Amino acid sequence: MLNAVNPWRDLPSAAPFVLSCDATAIEEFHAGDPPAWHRLHLELLPEPFLGRPYAPVVLLNLNPGFNDQDVLAHENGEFAEAATRNLVHAQQRYPSYLRDPRFREASGARWWRTHLAQLLARFGDSRVANAIACVEYFPHHSDKYGFPTELPSQRYSIELVRSAIERGAVIVVLRAWSLWTAALPELAQYARAFKLRNRQRVWVTEDNCPDGFATIAAAIEESTA
Repeated sequence: MLNAVNPWRDLPSAAPFVLSCDATAIEEFHAGDPPAWHRLHLELLPEPFLGRPYAPVVLLNLNPGFNDQDVLAHENGEFAEAATRNLVHAQQRYPSYLRDPRFREASGARWWRTHLAQLLARFGDSRVANAIACVEYFPHHSDKYGFPTELPSQRYSIELVRSAIERGAVIVVLRAWSLWTAALPELAQYARAFKLRNRQRVWVTEDNCPDGFATIAAAIEESTA
């Protein structure tokens, strides 16, 4: 059962999209003049997680990436509304909103469409959007991850994953196994947690997740969402 308070309910309604609890650490990071590819794109809504908080399958990633097309997507009012509703776990037809056909051409939607292609072909957009969630280790967009410390807001993401373990969800670690297990030592011993064979190419396929793909598919099949 998830008992933690969701800090993203207090996100400012206009850029820069930074929680007050994270502001000092982020300001200090940028004041240190990090490389351009590590700088955070605070003009974009963060994406600490994607999808239902009680989804039966939870993918663990590193942080949302960035390209110039993301700016266009976030300027779309419907897209921004869906992203904001996601942050507060509000109900919507496509909880993993990047599966919503309205946003099919967004770069994030294309990324997920490629990396979940095998599951999408089998179950379809709506089923996958309701059955699969993703939690990012770090919430803000950047070309490459390079933040040196943990933000206070990350504790909520950790609790989302801890709750998933407690309820017996299937967990697939796409990236950052060492970071995730440092934050959640119990994950390393969790029987329903699976790694990918090639974590540089994070396709969730039968070949790339041979130990867990059948379990993932069964969890989606059994989902009533």
